[in-house]
Amino acid sequence: MELVLQSHEEVRDTRVLTEEDSEEKKQEDEDGNANEGEDLSEEVLASEEKLPNEGFGIKSELLADYAPPCKIESAQAMSAIERATTRECKQEIADVACGIQEGGVYPGSLPNTCHLKGNHSKGHYYGCYLDDAEDRDMTHQKTLPTENWSQTCIDYCLQIGFRYTGLQYGRECWCGNSFGKHGTTRAVCNQRCPGNSKEFCGGYLTNDVYSTGIQERFSNGPGNLHFEEEDVRPKVRVLFVLTLNGRQVRQVRRLLKAIYHRDHFYLLHVDARQEYLFRELLPLEQLLSNVRLVRKRFATIWGGASLLDAHLHIIEEALEMDWMWDYYVNLSESDYPIKKLDSLVSYLSKYRGHIFLKSHGRNTSLFVRKQGLDQTFLQCDNHLWRLGTRTLPSGIQVDGGSDWVGLSRHFCLYVVTSKDKLLTGLKKLYKYTLLPVESFFHTLLHNSHFCDKWMENNLHVTNWNRKRGCKCQHKNVVDWCGCSPNDFLSQDLDRILSYEVKPIFFGRKFEATVNQDIINSMDVYLFGNEMTDVTALTSYWQNEYHHLDHHTGVDDTFLSFYLSFMRLTTTRLAADTTGQCQVVPNKVLQVHLFQRGDRNQGLLVLFETTSKEGTRLVLESHMMLRQHYSVINPTGPAGRLINLEVGSDFDLKEAIFRNYGQLLGPYSDLVLRHTWGPGTPLVVSIAWIDPAKVIAASYDINITSEGQIGPFKPQLKQPLRPGVWTCVLMYRYEVIAQVNFLVLPLAVFRGNPLDSRKAGLHHNGPIGYYAKQDFSEFEEVLRVTNVREARAAADENGQKHGRALEEWTDSLCAEFWSVQDICRTGAVSSNCASVKKCEESPWSSLSPDPKSTITAVNPITGLIR
Repeated sequence: MELVLQSHEEVRDTRVLTEEDSEEKKQEDEDGNANEGEDLSEEVLASEEKLPNEGFGIKSELLADYAPPCKIESAQAMSAIERATTRECKQEIADVACGIQEGGVYPGSLPNTCHLKGNHSKGHYYGCYLDDAEDRDMTHQKTLPTENWSQTCIDYCLQIGFRYTGLQYGRECWCGNSFGKHGTTRAVCNQRCPGNSKEFCGGYLTNDVYSTGIQERFSNGPGNLHFEEEDVRPKVRVLFVLTLNGRQVRQVRRLLKAIYHRDHFYLLHVDARQEYLFRELLPLEQLLSNVRLVRKRFATIWGGASLLDAHLHIIEEALEMDWMWDYYVNLSESDYPIKKLDSLVSYLSKYRGHIFLKSHGRNTSLFVRKQGLDQTFLQCDNHLWRLGTRTLPSGIQVDGGSDWVGLSRHFCLYVVTSKDKLLTGLKKLYKYTLLPVESFFHTLLHNSHFCDKWMENNLHVTNWNRKRGCKCQHKNVVDWCGCSPNDFLSQDLDRILSYEVKPIFFGRKFEATVNQDIINSMDVYLFGNEMTDVTALTSYWQNEYHHLDHHTGVDDTFLSFYLSFMRLTTTRLAADTTGQCQVVPNKVLQVHLFQRGDRNQGLLVLFETTSKEGTRLVLESHMMLRQHYSVINPTGPAGRLINLEVGSDFDLKEAIFRNYGQLLGPYSDLVLRHTWGPGTPLVVSIAWIDPAKVIAASYDINITSEGQIGPFKPQLKQPLRPGVWTCVLMYRYEVIAQVNFLVLPLAVFRGNPLDSRKAGLHHNGPIGYYAKQDFSEFEEVLRVTNVREARAAADENGQKHGRALEEWTDSLCAEFWSVQDICRTGAVSSNCASVKKCEESPWSSLSPDPKSTITAVNPITGLIR
């Protein structure tokens, strides 16, 4: 039997960990529509330490894997080669690194074809002007100790969007959109330029001023919602492009229902790794003629160039179809409308022909550095490798911001059909760029003949919270660090509704596994009078496993739990029916997370059995986790403690376990989630005790005076010994609380059953200590007793396999999980006829869910509500 588990949604938003806290940034955080241009940290990962550069710069043991075409000079590229896992990826990294060294990858300069020019041509000299150290004539400065001269400084200031350049004190390059407020009287510019000794580069507090040839970046503003009838006729037709990831098929259907009308078009791109989501959405094509799934699918890892590749392909495909759309608007599974579709259509119709993009803000130099635009990134092995610094092409303005866009059809035609040097050069540049969608369209717009069509609006409000969202969640897939927006919660409703009079049409992020109530509130606000069936309104199901998934990774721990859940259910069923309904479990079909009222209600396991008569019977069981948290001595400051839980896959941003069932095994990375109310600061100790009564580790942590939900991840050597673990919390050497949790033994390892040898390898704990030392000295303080008996039992259990292993596993599962209910679906024998039908059981994944069910289009309204 093969079980395949899908990874959770890959977050696609990030935000710079900026050093500035300007009024502009403060306002963005207040109104929620912060610059989505990835505000990224320039953090250098520890794994990128410089490697020896001998011979061709490659360690000798790697030479057999591939052939480096040059002596690689970049330490970051060499680090990437060492960390890459396949020969093909190593070779590609080496080829690109050598291509950059030889100058054959990036264009040196690109043309700016925008017709909006400055008062004078690029390079026009205005003269020598005074400056003042307390009141600067220009706003931005960069020091160029060896390369400063007029051309270098002009190119730099043009690139970051300024009209004028000032060269000062030889090595200083100043940029601004105005100059001359201190005049020219007694101004002396007599210092030679370090980059060109034939020129002068200002003097002490004096600037040699030149024109960059551009005007201040032109924007038509965000627009407004005041429509006259003649403004919105004829109405535009929108192509909604949904770039989807994860397993949230019900939320995707709900989003589609909310934005659907027969006059518009819907292209769905499902990440190439998400076979379940693609398979479940495919039937929509037969039901709705204006909905199609993109067949050429890309693996859109966070930050990778593949997302831009996907958009360029989707645009090309959409233009080749017979759909006559006017606007390309992209959304994800985490978006949801905050206004009705008619409002968006009227707005786009009023500003027909314009292009809707949100810029990062004013400081382009900071954006380039924090965004990593001055770095080379290469995607391979489902990872984004940083290969070193690069020089951006001269001659163009660089811009970026949000990757949520509204592109006109004419602009899309230009993007995929033009062969001009600007477009082809930018496609080369952004092939090796981090988060390219957040800059490619912006930079193209401002340097092309569409430059006067910019509306500074990405149509979205995004829920940014830097303190919670900037946790560098994506280090496992990219050599960089950034932030992600938070999910909207119920308490955010008033803030969302404050955008009623603003041209903002979508919010992000909405996630039903975190807070479905806010989505229900939006539906009531938008469609209250159209909501005729509210069955299961507060319930949510999300698929965690499907037996038809064949190409995603298997988690042996999850598989082991599911098999035990099947056995526990059939045992319970036989007991409930006094032995009449006796069946043998065969195969797990599906597993769903079940929530009601935004509370986790456990897991639902749909599986196939065979009855005594040999007939097939499909059952679904509702499995509920029992928490084993106990407070022992809550006196003093320790009385602030609210709860302890142990799980894995902790989401720092939302403070939840993404391993929703808290299914733990020998190779799980444990995390303690500890919750405190406000009060006196204190230091507590956390001890981890395994089933053999071995004190695996003990750590001290500081608890601040604020109320908080904090994660603590112990550094424990694996495999963990299976059985019942205890996490103990101490204050001043007194035990104040503890939580017991289950580490389940594996039924299989890498898909194969365990024999006695393999069981002993995986089920007897690590070799040596769990941590760097022996913590047995704390046995008395922690009141650890019966150590000899516990270790003997653990040694015996560690050798179990076959039926004995199943019995041990089931006894452990029964201690922590209960069978809440059982239902059946399909044909049934008379012996099992008393079992309730799943379709009539409100908890079942097979029960009605109108909010996420798509039916035929209403012929009168054109809607599917």
